[in-house]
Amino acid sequence: MMPVESMDANIAEESMTEEQMPTSEQFSNYQKAWGYFNQELFDGNLEPCLLNLSSHRGSYGYFCPRRWKKGDHETHEISLNPNMLGRPLEDTMGTLVHEMVHQWQQDFGRPSRRGYHNLEWADKMEEVGVIPSDNGMPEGSRTGQRVSHYIDIDGKFAKALTRMPKEFALPWLTREVELLAEKPKQLKKIKLTCPECEVSVWIEVINADHEVTCGECGDLFLTKEALRERKEEEEDE
Repeated sequence: MMPVESMDANIAEESMTEEQMPTSEQFSNYQKAWGYFNQELFDGNLEPCLLNLSSHRGSYGYFCPRRWKKGDHETHEISLNPNMLGRPLEDTMGTLVHEMVHQWQQDFGRPSRRGYHNLEWADKMEEVGVIPSDNGMPEGSRTGQRVSHYIDIDGKFAKALTRMPKEFALPWLTREVELLAEKPKQLKKIKLTCPECEVSVWIEVINADHEVTCGECGDLFLTKEALRERKEEEEDE
């Protein structure tokens, strides 16, 4: 006899449409988003790859060439970090397109060593409207081992995103997204020194704007940089 728990699960599953099932809903939208940007930004030239969700610390996503095999056929993997799906839609989809540029270069260009972002990749990124930058800002380097991007507000990606059906967004977010949002800011620990008696203290602050007074001589404790500037000023006098 089938356990009661299994019977209940089967009944619940049968009562749901395929679109309502979490796995189908999440990855159906994921596939639609990939297909949409393939047509809009790559003229439909990218071959289907295996889309995945995988946590990689410090990474929004990654591309892995020829990771999967079925018989004689191999396919690439694009993975998004599920803990980062709570970002604005343009950021999540920007990461997807970032990895799709890696896929394009793997099949139509000349990729460098594993993980390195070269000039060919950077040029293609700019062509599709996501600007490569190692610090995510306009002054950042376009190439390197670790390169992020920022969005060209007048570029192809930004324009395509405004036309993308909203139902292509990934509907399911991990609990980690909420936990990360609720996590308190980590306190920063800095060293302060009294310029008179040279006593040092370590304090934990969210920013370095706190003022701490020395109990012995009444002077303000200073950071290393402020202490050096004060000494230079005294020497100039």
